[in-house]
Amino acid sequence: MNYTNYNVEEFIQDAYFRQWAFDELSSDDTFWETWIQLNPEKIKVIEEAKSLVIALKIKQVDVFSAYEINEGIQDILNTTLPKNTHSSFLRTNWLRLAASVALVFGIGWWFMEKDKSNNAYFDQITATDPKAIHTNNGRKPITFELVDGSKITLEPQSELRYGNEFGDKKREVFLIGEAFFEVKKDSQRPFLIYTGKLVTKVIGTSFRIKAYEQDNNISVSVRTGKVTVYRQDGKLENKQSLSTEIVLIPNQKAVFEKEENLLIKTLVDSPLSLNDSPKNTILAFEETKISEVFNRLEGIYGIKIGFDKEVFSKCSVTAHFNNENLYQKLDIICEIVRAKYEVIDGEIMIFGNGCQ
Repeated sequence: MNYTNYNVEEFIQDAYFRQWAFDELSSDDTFWETWIQLNPEKIKVIEEAKSLVIALKIKQVDVFSAYEINEGIQDILNTTLPKNTHSSFLRTNWLRLAASVALVFGIGWWFMEKDKSNNAYFDQITATDPKAIHTNNGRKPITFELVDGSKITLEPQSELRYGNEFGDKKREVFLIGEAFFEVKKDSQRPFLIYTGKLVTKVIGTSFRIKAYEQDNNISVSVRTGKVTVYRQDGKLENKQSLSTEIVLIPNQKAVFEKEENLLIKTLVDSPLSLNDSPKNTILAFEETKISEVFNRLEGIYGIKIGFDKEVFSKCSVTAHFNNENLYQKLDIICEIVRAKYEVIDGEIMIFGNGCQ
């Protein structure tokens, strides 16, 4: 984060800054002290912002997307200010600062109300206290094990919550942020992860979920096994509210676009070999038929490659691969046979006119 051009209002609204102002950071986190030493011209601004945060007791609020913040600001302004005063209200520095402070309070309240519906799933799965909460406010991932034997690696600025019934009758958790899951297999008790409107269901596998509230989308990337992802449109007990599910296999990814309310299947950014050995990705082809080349790649990465066998029946490939990733390999192969590829619904499709 570049704080160089931040003003008082922006510092007040920054969650990390407020943690420092309230002395809530770990003792080994010296970011702000170091930053102030490197930016002495900002001392006055920092002191003013810190004083306001402490004086007004502006507590930690979650980080939201720009779309959500704008929505919250507009709702607050529309309900608290006359329409003809919006521009004049923010014209002077003092009033702009007052508006900023008021909006921090207002947005906090607005999102608390909004979050009641967003966290309805969590309220249902953790109806009985106490609730277990794992929070990572540091700068490095933390790994812990749940009572069922599942291992979770929680990334910075992330939180995992679950009820005290977890591991007994059911396995359901609520995630904010990003985590890598290594779920202990249990066919009788599926593992459910709730991230806003998205639900991920697994029996036993490893996968990553990225669901930071400030991001425009939520993603679920599978490393091993099989994962089912679906959109949750209503209360848990209303099964008719579940959207069509997407089944993911290794190297596939589901992306939920929040603003579009759209759930799509694609591939992970960097597909990995299903065999962890680096030797498995070393390939040498000598006048090898294109069908055999694609079959080898499918076996290595577990990703289906579709092409017209008749059109490409005369195509062959001579190439040697070592450290190239899947997409680099495809670029070279397609250049040789004058074709192109696209990722469609979690699979790779090859298009071209074939070889003479």
